Amino acid sequence: MKKKLLRMIAVVMAVLMAFTTLATTASAAGTVKSNRRFKYYVAIGDSIPAGHGLQGVEDGDPYTLDNQMERTGPNIIKGSYPQLVRDAIGADAYKLAREMYMTPNILRVIDPAYDKEIARPENYYDRFWTEYCYLAAQGTSYLDDTDYLRETAQAAIRKADIITINLGNNDTFSKAMMDPYMRTAYYAFGMNIQPALTMIRDQYQPIETEEQFLEMYGSYDEFMNLVHKYTEEYKQNYERLIKRIRKLNPDCEIYVLGVYNLFGQAEGGWLLQEFLEEENKNLINELKRFYTKESKWRNEITYVNVKNTETWETEPMYSPLYYLHFLISCHPTFKGHQYMANQVIKAINKNG
Repeated sequence: MKKKLLRMIAVVMAVLMAFTTLATTASAAGTVKSNRRFKYYVAIGDSIPAGHGLQGVEDGDPYTLDNQMERTGPNIIKGSYPQLVRDAIGADAYKLAREMYMTPNILRVIDPAYDKEIARPENYYDRFWTEYCYLAAQGTSYLDDTDYLRETAQAAIRKADIITINLGNNDTFSKAMMDPYMRTAYYAFGMNIQPALTMIRDQYQPIETEEQFLEMYGSYDEFMNLVHKYTEEYKQNYERLIKRIRKLNPDCEIYVLGVYNLFGQAEGGWLLQEFLEEENKNLINELKRFYTKESKWRNEITYVNVKNTETWETEPMYSPLYYLHFLISCHPTFKGHQYMANQVIKAINKNG
């Protein structure tokens, strides 16, 4: 029993180095038919378009050590929505997406001016975040992979006639939730390893109230202020990202996917779950409004609503396994990727 629990601790410590996910393959037969053809497709984003967790799933169980730790690299992963979109539109494809990536990680490989700015001492904390994300996403190969992206990503964007962008979750909720971990050793490791450590000593106590959860982050105001802060920061980075893409490629079609509910996968209702679902719903609506009505680039993109994306079912929030499984369960199932691909293809067909 203790060996299993120690293994779980090892998983948590490693998974803390990435916010990342899945099982059973999706049939291409379920993909909406595209009425249009394209030559070159670039998928930009985080672990969702990267296809994390879709590899090596056995017996329909996404919560294996291999699945949690395996990284996708530059390949388009079978069953991911970029693969389904690519095949539907008949295009060659390039993946500018990795586990844990946020918008600054994309900017650093496609915008040399941004990469230079973030190296200033006053921006060291932001730079630390990006280096952390690169290392967590790519492990020991991160220097080679980031060099590869710097050498190839701008050329791929210039060449593209269609681009999808799937960012926002890591930049906002995930970053706000991880910020305390990054600032102190306690938040970096102690808080999320407590469930496993207390289980070993038979001392585990579930979080029973919204207030208990918020106290882990310092208070409601602190947590929600971080969500707000990073959401505004994401909007600024998004504007810069679209500007840079348009400078590299004035003519390609750009499809921006919204975010979905990260907290709807737990079994049973609970006060904490209701609170997080409501706040995530507010974020979905806020980003949709920003993309379609407030952004200066709103007429340059097509918004794709993916709010009903299916994610992996997991334990109730009062279970310690919920916290061990979250970084898998917040990602789409194969069916979820199928739905996302279909939403993109429907938008493509509509634009045709």
